[in-house]
Amino acid sequence: MGSDGDKKKKCIIAGSVSGLLVIMVVSVAVVTSKNSPNENEIRQNTKAVKAVCAPTDYKETCVKSLMDASPKSTEPLELIKLSFNVTIKSINEALKKASENVKARADKDPQAKSSFELCEKVMIDAIDDLRRCVDHGFSVNQIEGYVEDLRVWLSGSIAFQQTCMDSFQEIKSNLIHDMHKIFRTSKELSSNSLAMVTDLSTILPNSNITGNFSILLIKSESMNRNCES
Repeated sequence: MGSDGDKKKKCIIAGSVSGLLVIMVVSVAVVTSKNSPNENEIRQNTKAVKAVCAPTDYKETCVKSLMDASPKSTEPLELIKLSFNVTIKSINEALKKASENVKARADKDPQAKSSFELCEKVMIDAIDDLRRCVDHGFSVNQIEGYVEDLRVWLSGSIAFQQTCMDSFQEIKSNLIHDMHKIFRTSKELSSNSLAMVTDLSTILPNSNITGNFSILLIKSESMNRNCES
Protein backbone atom coordinates (compact mmCIF):
# COMPACT_ATOMS: atom_id res chain seq x y z
CA MET A 1 0.00 0.00 0.00
CA GLY A 2 2.79 2.39 0.96
CA SER A 3 4.47 1.77 -2.36
CA ASP A 4 1.24 2.40 -4.29
CA GLY A 5 0.68 5.63 -2.35
CA ASP A 6 4.17 6.89 -3.18
CA LYS A 7 3.64 6.10 -6.84
CA LYS A 8 0.33 7.99 -6.83
CA LYS A 9 1.97 11.02 -5.18
CA LYS A 10 4.77 10.96 -7.75
CA CYS A 11 2.24 10.79 -10.59
CA ILE A 12 0.28 13.73 -9.16
CA ILE A 13 3.48 15.81 -8.75
CA ALA A 14 4.68 14.91 -12.26
CA GLY A 15 1.30 15.83 -13.70
CA SER A 16 1.27 19.16 -11.89
CA VAL A 17 4.79 20.03 -13.06
CA SER A 18 3.91 19.08 -16.64
CA GLY A 19 0.79 21.24 -16.46
CA LEU A 20 2.78 24.22 -15.19
CA LEU A 21 5.36 23.79 -17.95
CA VAL A 22 2.64 23.77 -20.59
CA ILE A 23 1.12 26.95 -19.13
CA MET A 24 4.54 28.65 -19.06
CA VAL A 25 5.31 27.68 -22.66
CA VAL A 26 1.92 28.92 -23.85
CA SER A 27 2.31 32.18 -21.90
CA VAL A 28 5.77 32.83 -23.37
CA ALA A 29 4.45 32.10 -26.85
CA VAL A 30 1.54 34.54 -26.38
CA VAL A 31 3.80 37.32 -25.02
CA THR A 32 6.33 36.78 -27.80
CA SER A 33 3.54 36.87 -30.36
CA LYS A 34 2.22 40.16 -28.98
CA ASN A 35 5.65 41.82 -28.83
CA SER A 36 6.98 40.59 -32.17
CA PRO A 37 5.87 42.31 -35.37
CA ASN A 38 4.12 39.98 -37.78
CA GLU A 39 5.28 39.41 -41.34
CA ASN A 40 2.77 41.88 -42.74
CA GLU A 41 4.01 44.66 -40.41
CA ILE A 42 7.63 43.95 -41.33
CA ARG A 43 6.72 43.98 -45.02
CA GLN A 44 4.87 47.31 -44.69
CA ASN A 45 7.70 48.87 -42.65
CA THR A 46 10.32 47.72 -45.14
CA LYS A 47 8.32 49.12 -48.06
CA ALA A 48 7.87 52.50 -46.31
CA VAL A 49 11.53 52.68 -45.31
CA LYS A 50 12.73 51.90 -48.83
CA ALA A 51 10.45 54.64 -50.16
CA VAL A 52 11.95 57.38 -47.95
CA CYS A 53 15.45 56.03 -48.59
CA ALA A 54 14.97 56.10 -52.37
CA PRO A 55 16.54 59.57 -52.92
CA THR A 56 19.54 58.92 -50.65
CA ASP A 57 23.11 58.24 -51.78
CA TYR A 58 23.73 55.61 -49.11
CA LYS A 59 20.62 53.47 -49.47
CA GLU A 60 21.96 50.38 -47.71
CA THR A 61 22.99 52.45 -44.68
CA CYS A 62 19.63 54.22 -44.77
CA VAL A 63 17.46 51.10 -44.86
CA LYS A 64 19.51 49.19 -42.29
CA SER A 65 19.64 52.07 -39.80
CA LEU A 66 15.89 52.72 -39.95
CA MET A 67 14.90 49.05 -39.79
CA ASP A 68 17.30 48.48 -36.88
CA ALA A 69 15.53 51.34 -35.08
CA SER A 70 12.23 49.36 -35.26
CA PRO A 71 10.01 52.06 -36.81
CA LYS A 72 6.60 52.39 -35.15
CA SER A 73 5.06 54.18 -38.12
CA THR A 74 5.06 53.94 -41.90
CA GLU A 75 4.35 57.67 -42.29
CA PRO A 76 7.15 59.31 -44.34
CA LEU A 77 7.57 62.32 -42.03
CA GLU A 78 7.83 60.08 -38.96
CA LEU A 79 10.48 57.99 -40.71
CA ILE A 80 12.43 61.14 -41.65
CA LYS A 81 12.23 62.29 -38.03
CA LEU A 82 13.46 58.84 -36.99
CA SER A 83 16.36 59.30 -39.42
CA PHE A 84 17.35 62.49 -37.58
CA ASN A 85 17.28 60.68 -34.23
CA VAL A 86 19.26 57.74 -35.61
CA THR A 87 21.88 60.18 -36.92
CA ILE A 88 22.15 61.93 -33.55
CA LYS A 89 22.64 58.57 -31.86
CA SER A 90 25.28 57.60 -34.43
CA ILE A 91 27.31 60.79 -33.86
CA ASN A 92 27.14 60.34 -30.08
CA GLU A 93 28.33 56.74 -30.40
CA ALA A 94 31.12 57.80 -32.77
CA LEU A 95 32.24 60.53 -30.35
CA LYS A 96 32.42 57.97 -27.56
CA LYS A 97 34.36 55.53 -29.74
CA ALA A 98 36.78 58.26 -30.85
CA SER A 99 37.33 59.25 -27.24
CA GLU A 100 38.12 55.64 -26.33
CA ASN A 101 40.27 54.74 -29.35
CA VAL A 102 41.82 57.95 -30.69
CA LYS A 103 42.03 60.59 -27.95
CA ALA A 104 44.98 59.04 -26.08
CA ARG A 105 47.05 58.93 -29.28
CA ALA A 106 45.98 62.43 -30.29
CA ASP A 107 47.06 63.80 -26.91
CA LYS A 108 50.67 62.82 -27.68
CA ASP A 109 50.88 65.42 -30.46
CA PRO A 110 49.90 69.09 -29.86
CA GLN A 111 48.43 69.56 -33.35
CA ALA A 112 46.51 66.29 -33.26
CA LYS A 113 45.27 67.13 -29.76
CA SER A 114 44.02 70.49 -31.00
CA SER A 115 42.28 68.83 -33.95
CA PHE A 116 40.60 66.28 -31.71
CA GLU A 117 39.33 69.01 -29.39
CA LEU A 118 37.96 70.86 -32.40
CA CYS A 119 36.25 67.65 -33.52
CA GLU A 120 34.54 67.26 -30.17
CA LYS A 121 33.24 70.82 -30.38
CA VAL A 122 31.99 70.75 -33.96
CA MET A 123 30.39 67.31 -33.54
CA ILE A 124 28.37 68.68 -30.61
CA ASP A 125 27.39 71.59 -32.88
CA ALA A 126 26.37 69.04 -35.53
CA ILE A 127 24.16 67.28 -33.00
CA ASP A 128 22.60 70.60 -31.98
CA ASP A 129 21.64 71.34 -35.59
CA LEU A 130 20.08 67.89 -35.93
CA ARG A 131 18.16 68.37 -32.68
CA ARG A 132 16.68 71.57 -34.11
CA CYS A 133 15.28 69.43 -36.92
CA VAL A 134 13.80 66.94 -34.45
CA ASP A 135 12.32 69.66 -32.24
CA HIS A 136 10.19 70.98 -35.09
CA GLY A 137 6.69 69.51 -35.10
CA PHE A 138 6.34 67.23 -38.10
CA SER A 139 3.10 67.79 -39.97
CA VAL A 140 2.25 67.62 -43.66
CA ASN A 141 0.36 70.91 -43.26
CA GLN A 142 3.35 72.69 -41.69
CA ILE A 143 6.33 71.10 -43.45
CA GLU A 144 6.38 73.55 -46.37
CA GLY A 145 6.86 76.45 -43.98
CA TYR A 146 10.11 75.22 -42.45
CA VAL A 147 11.56 72.80 -44.99
CA GLU A 148 14.26 75.34 -45.89
CA ASP A 149 15.22 75.57 -42.19
CA LEU A 150 15.64 71.80 -42.13
CA ARG A 151 17.93 71.94 -45.14
CA VAL A 152 20.02 74.69 -43.57
CA TRP A 153 20.40 72.83 -40.27
CA LEU A 154 21.19 69.53 -41.97
CA SER A 155 23.73 71.20 -44.25
CA GLY A 156 25.26 72.82 -41.17
CA SER A 157 25.50 69.47 -39.42
CA ILE A 158 27.29 67.95 -42.42
CA ALA A 159 29.64 70.95 -42.64
CA PHE A 160 30.58 70.62 -38.95
CA GLN A 161 31.41 66.95 -39.41
CA GLN A 162 33.53 67.73 -42.47
CA THR A 163 35.37 70.42 -40.50
CA CYS A 164 36.42 67.71 -38.06
CA MET A 165 37.86 65.56 -40.85
CA ASP A 166 39.54 68.54 -42.51
CA SER A 167 41.30 69.51 -39.29
CA PHE A 168 43.12 66.16 -39.21
CA GLN A 169 43.73 66.26 -42.95
CA GLU A 170 45.43 69.66 -42.72
CA ILE A 171 48.04 68.46 -40.24
CA LYS A 172 48.55 65.25 -42.24
CA SER A 173 47.85 63.15 -39.16
CA ASN A 174 47.74 59.38 -39.48
CA LEU A 175 44.69 59.50 -37.21
CA ILE A 176 42.59 60.81 -40.10
CA HIS A 177 42.00 57.23 -41.29
CA ASP A 178 40.68 56.19 -37.87
CA MET A 179 38.45 59.27 -37.64
CA HIS A 180 37.05 58.70 -41.13
CA LYS A 181 36.25 55.10 -40.25
CA ILE A 182 34.64 56.00 -36.92
CA PHE A 183 32.46 58.80 -38.30
CA ARG A 184 31.72 57.29 -41.72
CA THR A 185 28.25 56.03 -40.78
CA SER A 186 27.18 59.27 -39.11
CA LYS A 187 28.29 61.26 -42.18
CA GLU A 188 26.36 58.92 -44.46
CA LEU A 189 23.26 59.18 -42.26
CA SER A 190 23.48 62.98 -42.25
CA SER A 191 23.77 63.01 -46.03
CA ASN A 192 20.77 60.67 -46.27
CA SER A 193 18.64 62.91 -44.03
CA LEU A 194 19.44 65.93 -46.19
CA ALA A 195 18.55 63.97 -49.35
CA MET A 196 15.19 63.01 -47.83
CA VAL A 197 14.35 66.62 -46.97
CA THR A 198 15.54 67.91 -50.35
CA ASP A 199 13.35 65.35 -52.15
CA LEU A 200 10.26 65.81 -49.97
CA SER A 201 8.12 66.71 -52.98
CA THR A 202 8.68 63.16 -54.27
CA ILE A 203 8.32 61.45 -50.89
CA LEU A 204 5.11 63.41 -50.19
CA PRO A 205 3.49 63.66 -53.65
CA ASN A 206 0.09 64.61 -52.21
CA SER A 207 1.38 67.59 -50.24
CA ASN A 208 1.65 71.20 -51.40
CA ILE A 209 5.44 71.26 -51.19
CA THR A 210 6.19 71.09 -54.92
CA GLY A 211 5.42 74.72 -55.76
CA ASN A 212 7.12 76.96 -53.20
CA PHE A 213 9.62 74.29 -52.24
CA SER A 214 10.92 74.05 -55.79
CA ILE A 215 11.39 77.82 -55.86
CA LEU A 216 13.25 77.72 -52.55
CA LEU A 217 15.45 74.91 -53.81
CA ILE A 218 16.33 76.77 -57.03
CA LYS A 219 17.17 79.92 -55.04
CA SER A 220 19.31 77.96 -52.59
CA GLU A 221 21.24 76.19 -55.35
CA SER A 222 21.74 79.51 -57.16
CA MET A 223 23.15 81.09 -53.99
CA ASN A 224 25.50 78.13 -53.51
CA ARG A 225 26.83 78.50 -57.06
CA ASN A 226 27.40 82.23 -56.55
CA CYS A 227 29.35 81.54 -53.36
CA GLU A 228 31.51 78.96 -55.08
CA SER A 229 32.33 81.20 -58.07
